[in-house]
Amino acid sequence: MPTSADAARILEEITPVSRRSRRLARDVVLARPLLAWGLAWAAGASLYQFVPGVSGAVLGTAVCAVALAVTRLVRPREVRLANERRFSLLWLVLFATSPLLVVVAAPANARLMAVFLASVWGVGMLLYGIGVQDLPLAMVGLAIVAVAAAARIATPQLAMLIVGIAGGLAMAALGGWRMRWRS
Repeated sequence: MPTSADAARILEEITPVSRRSRRLARDVVLARPLLAWGLAWAAGASLYQFVPGVSGAVLGTAVCAVALAVTRLVRPREVRLANERRFSLLWLVLFATSPLLVVVAAPANARLMAVFLASVWGVGMLLYGIGVQDLPLAMVGLAIVAVAAAARIATPQLAMLIVGIAGGLAMAALGGWRMRWRS
């Protein structure tokens, strides 16, 4: 008959395996979407900044639509995180309420609106990272919010480009790093 000391020892041996398997599942599920969104943010911000008029906004939005499609298409169906459905619903709520937040904040122009939305979604990454114990993703979200605030104050005319490229590179780098399991 196992003793409580035996049970405690077995649980101590299982904990690192459980932690590693959760980390591997998270990396498999989020690597390619993070890479796609990172590239979309950087490309979309660049297009929006440098292509004049409505065309830049349309092209930037189209790049993000591609990232959304990639997210839905490349996520392995055989790997599911325990709380994935609940967190997917939270992301949907964040995206769906973003236009309402824009109305409340009333940014001065479309570029500042993009910076505001990037910071809102950065907070989403921060909270998601905390919720699923994904410290690197939480740090990317925090960095996006910090860069958005600093860029908005220092160079409002370039804030969208700075946030898009900095946030995009951070997401792409994290996504690329998480693809290391694909040897």
